[in-house]
Amino acid sequence: MLNRYHKKVFTTAEHWEKLKSLTDRLNVMKWSYSIHSLDNLRHRIIGIESILRFIKNTVLDYNTIFEYYLNNNEPEKICYRLNYNSDVDLILVLSNTKNIITIYINEKNDNHLTLNKNLYRLQ
Repeated sequence: MLNRYHKKVFTTAEHWEKLKSLTDRLNVMKWSYSIHSLDNLRHRIIGIESILRFIKNTVLDYNTIFEYYLNNNEPEKICYRLNYNSDVDLILVLSNTKNIITIYINEKNDNHLTLNKNLYRLQ
C-alpha cells in the first residue's frame, strides 16, 4: 500500500534521509519515460524537445521534493519541482527507478494555497 506525503502536511527526518539517499542513486541512473509522460507532454504548450533536453541535463536535488509516496516505508514515487524558466517550474513525477511517470508545468506563483491536506498522511 502506498502512503502519500506532502512536505507541507507531514514528514519525518527518516523520510528525508531516505529521499536524499534515493535522489543520490537516481542521479547516477539513466532516465526512462513512461508512454503517459511523453503523451502528456505532447499536449502542453512548451515544446517537447526543449523539455527533454532540460531533463537530460538535470541533476536532481532532494530539496526540490514536495510530495512522495512510500511503500513499506521506502520511497516508491517522488515529485520534484524544478526551476525551468522565469515563468514556470517543471514538475517531474518519478519512480524509484528513474522512470518518469508524468511531467507537468506549474506557474512560478502557484503556491498551492488550495492544497487538500486530506489527501496525505497526517502522521
